[in-house]
Amino acid sequence: MDYEIAFDQEDKSYRIYTGYEFAAIGEWVTEHVCELEMIQRVLMAARLAETEKEMTEFSHGPFRVVISEEGVNVARQLDLDAAEEEIKAMFDSQENFYQTSTDGIQAECGLEDLIEVVENWHDVLQ
Repeated sequence: MDYEIAFDQEDKSYRIYTGYEFAAIGEWVTEHVCELEMIQRVLMAARLAETEKEMTEFSHGPFRVVISEEGVNVARQLDLDAAEEEIKAMFDSQENFYQTSTDGIQAECGLEDLIEVVENWHDVLQ
């Protein structure tokens, strides 16, 4: 997984930037894996998945994270209810043409990639 940890001038903080296919993972780590305790919990879950084949689930805000021996799956829920009328208006009379969805964005990567991202993120935060 390609990623970059860089300083965001607008937010005045560091962020993890990834390609589109891994965006949910980068956002989750940036926004919710910031304190030492959470970093340790994620790394421990990854190691337990590797060695004991144990699955761990986290829910942080709009993110649902599953860490298993296959890797990590991060799903970010979207709330499009507020935009539903505006989106339907774009299609004029075809009101039922577009249905909003809250399925969100999903991303997956292997355990080794997750561990590398979290360890490098921890180094930057120190």
